[in-house]
Amino acid sequence: MDLVNFLSSVNKLSILAFLVTLGILFYEIQLLKKEKRLSSKPRIPKFEESINPQISQAATLITEKKEVVTKPNNFIIIFLIILLIIFGLATFFGFYKFNQKQNTLSETNVTPIVNLVSSKGIRLFNEQFNLLNDTQLKAIKPGDKLIIGLETINDADIDQARIRVNSNAWQLSDFTKKFSSKYQVYYINYSVASGESKLKIEAQLHSVGDGWLGD
Repeated sequence: MDLVNFLSSVNKLSILAFLVTLGILFYEIQLLKKEKRLSSKPRIPKFEESINPQISQAATLITEKKEVVTKPNNFIIIFLIILLIIFGLATFFGFYKFNQKQNTLSETNVTPIVNLVSSKGIRLFNEQFNLLNDTQLKAIKPGDKLIIGLETINDADIDQARIRVNSNAWQLSDFTKKFSSKYQVYYINYSVASGESKLKIEAQLHSVGDGWLGD
């Protein structure tokens, strides 16, 4: 059983215990109120005169039947209130932890996985044009703005590059002549979309004499 299912089960048990304790506490409080009403009501014996004129001077005493009431235990009520608070807090923190775990799993599921397909010369940078290391590559998430570069080849007549992300066909926007002399890469700017769960990057250099390398 994974952590999410375990937390979900704990939450269900906490809710059930909370509701059961609340029901018992409500019953005990009702008993307490009933006892107070009976103890505060004066019990007056009832006399009924007979309609027979011969015994009109006599009176019949009607005894009142005692109602049996289960007396609540104050200690039990206090104990139930403490249990109610405990189970209530357990339920609250259980849902809080569960939501935190769900949010963490959601963030993990949408973190893009960088997959460099066509060329080993692909390099990823942040907005400040700082090269991303392996740890930073794994932390890429939707909304991040990247610079994707492709290293050029020395002593070759390279004049441009094309770089595509999560696409199987080249688009006009994939072609670039933007060049960084510091890193010796042709590059494009790219924003990671919210629905992207991976980054599949393909890139090619263009030679004036030989055309697109790798074709």
